[in-house]
Parts: sequence; structure tokens; C-alpha cells
Amino acid sequence: MDYIDSTTGPHKKSRSKDGCYTCRIKKVKCDEVRPRCQRCVRLRRLCDYEPKIKHNDLLAISRGYMLAVENSKTLPTWAQRAALTRALALPTRLPEFPNSASSLNLTSADHEAIRYFRTTFARIHHTKNPDYSLFSIIFTLAQDEPMVMHALLALGGHEIEFRRNSSSDGVASQLVERNRNRWTPVQHYSAALGLLADIIGTADDGRQLELDPICAVLYLMLVYEQKYGDGTCSGLSNHLAGAALIVKHRCQSLSDQISARGWQGTPVLTRMQSQNGSQQPGLSLFVIRLLVWIALCDSTAATFGLGGQFNGELKDIMGPDDSSSIPGFDVLHRYSNSLYRSMWGDTYPQVELLDDVENRDVFAFLCASMQLRGIVADLAKLDIHKVRGRLPAVESAFRQVDIRYGELLEVASDISLSTDNSHRLVANIRAFVPIYHAAKLELFRVTRRNGITTKIEIVPEAHITAIVDLAIQSDKHQGVEGTIRVAWPLFVVALETNNKIHQRWILNRFQAMSSYSKNLERAHRFLSEAIKPQHEKIEVYTDFRLTNGELFVI
Repeated sequence: MDYIDSTTGPHKKSRSKDGCYTCRIKKVKCDEVRPRCQRCVRLRRLCDYEPKIKHNDLLAISRGYMLAVENSKTLPTWAQRAALTRALALPTRLPEFPNSASSLNLTSADHEAIRYFRTTFARIHHTKNPDYSLFSIIFTLAQDEPMVMHALLALGGHEIEFRRNSSSDGVASQLVERNRNRWTPVQHYSAALGLLADIIGTADDGRQLELDPICAVLYLMLVYEQKYGDGTCSGLSNHLAGAALIVKHRCQSLSDQISARGWQGTPVLTRMQSQNGSQQPGLSLFVIRLLVWIALCDSTAATFGLGGQFNGELKDIMGPDDSSSIPGFDVLHRYSNSLYRSMWGDTYPQVELLDDVENRDVFAFLCASMQLRGIVADLAKLDIHKVRGRLPAVESAFRQVDIRYGELLEVASDISLSTDNSHRLVANIRAFVPIYHAAKLELFRVTRRNGITTKIEIVPEAHITAIVDLAIQSDKHQGVEGTIRVAWPLFVVALETNNKIHQRWILNRFQAMSSYSKNLERAHRFLSEAIKPQHEKIEVYTDFRLTNGELFVI
């Protein structure tokens, strides 16, 4: 019997070019239903029928936003948003396209920003599969919430422009005529800020705030400011203060909710919860997990003398008035562990579920390490007498982490350069363990500056070696994206070590990382000046400012 090759001859069928871009890029069959095909509806993905622009056109996208940022002193606070919106001359509201609750007619540049946010950006900022990550949930919410979509487009669009301009080696790309219907990242940012201010303003009328979109926007703006904020870091400080007020006035029942419901959690989004009469809905798993990530942003800022209010409010709600106890991050993180399987239900792949279980402890370790980072930052702000009084509680907090995660720290010390990242746990260990070692180095610097000897064992060279070894492994297996995750530990090592080889390698890495973030670029300039041979050791938390007065946060 002769068999006919269906891929040749007259029976060959050409591939349809009418399917959505989301299906075509995955090379799967699309039913071509508009405005959203059934596969994208089922998987809760962006169904993109927008015609694609060519690569050469992408390279010529206007640098107008970068010029606007360079010519302005700061991005707006909530109180300033109305005046700024008018000053930016936002275009007339774009026409709504079918099945778009967000009422935004997305342009090709917007689609590019969304794809970047959901793929490259999500991969850099989290080791989890981007299709089932926190960023994927944020995008799902953005499809129904205009202010979330605006914040997402601001962050994704700015990152694309920043990296494209950084790769041009300072050669200005040719400007193209601006499409009147195209919103720049700063306009999206301002629009999100305006909508956020309007929604928060409704609280004055006694209305219940829906915290899912509010916390999502706050988190996106914090990441935006931490990466691209101006040299005053005022935007970052303002948003952290705003988030602290949200926790203070809208999350007071959080501890009671967790105590009453144990570890079962609540539906992933507030809108999915049943409204039973006058009973107010509890905070969703999504909001609680976002509170954890905002708390990590606050600890990061505290290292450089900013923030601190958010974690203070969270601690008042979740934990006792005892610096040696660090229950807040851990409790919230454990309570929201079922976030992803709650979000996707029966469609959540088993491999993702098992991966979540495998990585729970290492993420709990990250939360503990970042809380230690914040505790040390608070200690550094005190005078010598208060440091002596607070130090025993801080030492106790470190001992708790040492005892609970001792085995994890031992495993980290045994991972070799030849071990790849096929297991996400390995990549997470390489990213998170250096933060713990950096926190101990910072504690050593604080006590040394005050002439105090700590009672916990701190061998600076051992912690420096651990950080550098794991950073080199991350660099080998993930390149610059791997070293970005350990930027702060490497920053600490560069200031603390006398090893010129380590310092040169770290400077080289920071130069490469500079194309990913304005604040990383500032950190590189700071290190280039600070570790010159004629300079003495950098004082803790007092000299983190460039010669032109700019601040930075990494």
C-alpha cells in the first residue's frame, strides 16, 4: 500500500495566518474566534490579533519618555497627579475595543510591553514559570481594571525603552513621528496614578475599597520607582508611605482573618468571594501575597535609609512588640501558599503544584532573610546607646533563622559550579542565600562602627566567600539576569572586601547590570568611586549618595 505524504504534493495545506499571535507563537492550532479565541479564554491569556510591527520599526520608537524624565525632577505623588495629568496633555480617551473591560485600545507598542512584562520581565523578577506566576495574575486583573493595565504598560514600556536605549551605546536613535493615539510610559503612569487617587478618594464616602487592584498598582509602581525612579527616590518613598496607610486603615482584621480561617486561605481575588449579607469580605490570597512582596520592597528601601513605615504597620498587626520575633512575613507567606492553585483550579499543572511545594521553604527563607535585612537597617539608624539596647533582640532573630534554616545553608555551601538550574530550587538557593550572608555582613558593619562586639558568630571572610561563590554560579548559568538577583549582596561585598579581584569582577557585573535599571546604573557609579584605593571604608547607611546628591535603592 502506498502512503501519501500529507506535507507534500497537492494535498499540502498551508498554515493559516489568521490565528491570534498568542497561538501562532506557540505553534498551536487557533480556532480564530474573535475577539478572543477559546484557547486564550481557557488559559486566561492575552488574545492578540494586533498586526505586528517590524523589528526595524521597533528600534525607531521614540525616546520621548526618557527625555521627559531627564528634564523633570520627580514623578508625581498622589496629591500632584491631577496637575501632572493636565500638564502631560494626555490624548483623548482611546476608543474601546470589543470585550475590553479596561476600555483601552491597545497599540502594537502596548502589546509589545505586555508581552515583555509577561515573559522577560517576569522571568528576571521571579524564577517561577511566567505563565503561572504573580505577574500572570496581575495581567489577568489588568484585563478588567484600567489602572492596573496602565501601570503594567508604564512598567513594561519603560523597561523596553530603557534597555533599548542602553544598548545603543549612547547613540541617539532616529525619532519617528509620534502616533497621536500612542500613550507614552509616563502617560500610562500618570493615568494609573490618577485612577488610584480617585478610587482611594471614594473611601471618604464610606465605600469599601477593593484592595486587589489597589495593591497590584502599588506594587507595580514600587517596582517602577525602585528601578527607574529619580535621584531623590521621592516616588518610592511616597508609594511606600501610601501602602503603609492602606495597611493601617484597611488591613486591621488581617491577623484575625488568618487565626479564624487557619491555613485554608480565601479565594484568590476579592471579587471571587461570596458576599454574604453585611459580612465584609476578607483579604484575598492575592492581596496577602502582594503585601509580602511590598514588605520586601520596604526592607530593600530601608537599607538605604528610606521606607520602614509599611513593615512597621504590618508588624503592629501581625506580631508582638519584639524585634527578636519575625512572624509577619512567614505567616503571610504560608497563608497565601495556595494562591496559584486557587487561581487556576483544575487547569493548574501538577508539575507546577509540585514545584511550589518544593520551593516553599526557600521562599520562607527569603522572607526571613529580607526581614533580617530590614531589622539591621533599623538598627543602623540608632545611636550607640540604643544599639546596645536593641542588639540582643536582633541577635535572637538571627539565631532563629540559623536554627530553622541551618540545613538549607549547608546545602547552599555544597552546591558546585557544575550544578545547573534545571531545578528551580537551585536557582532560588543561589539567589536567596547571599541575602542572608549580606544581612550578617551588614550587622557586623553596624556593630563595628559602634565599637560593639556581637555575640553571634560572624566571620566576614566566610560570608564574603559564600556570596561570591553563589554569585559566580548564578552568573554562569543565567548571566546578567542571575547576578541582578544578588545585586545587593554583591554591593555589600564590594564595600567590605579588600580582595581587588572580587572588586573588579563585581564592578564588571554592575556595569553589565546597568542596562537593566537606572538605580543599578547609579549603584555602579557609586561603587566605581567608592572602592578606589585612596578611599577608606564606607560608613554604614550614611554615605550611599552619589557626588551629585542622587540616591539609589537596589
